Amino acid sequence: MTEQQCLFKLGINSISQVVVGVQQGAIFAMEYIEKVLEKLKEWARELIEALLGPQTQPEAEPIPVPVDDLQRRRKC
Repeated sequence: MTEQQCLFKLGINSISQVVVGVQQGAIFAMEYIEKVLEKLKEWARELIEALLGPQTQPEAEPIPVPVDDLQRRRKC
C-alpha cells in the first residue's frame, strides 16, 4: 500500500492536511501549556503568601495639609 493510499484510508486527501493538523495540534498544545504555567504561577504565589504572609505594600506618603500660620501666631 502506498503512502497516498494509507492517507486516503485515514480520510486525509493530502499531505497539506496532515501538516495543518500537526500545526493546529502544536498551537493547542502550546496554549494548554501556557494555561498550565499560569495556574502553577498562581498556586506558587498563593503558597508563598500562605507561608510568608502577603506582600507588604509600600507605606503611603502623607499628603501635605496647608496650615494657616497667621491664625496660630495671633493666638500666642
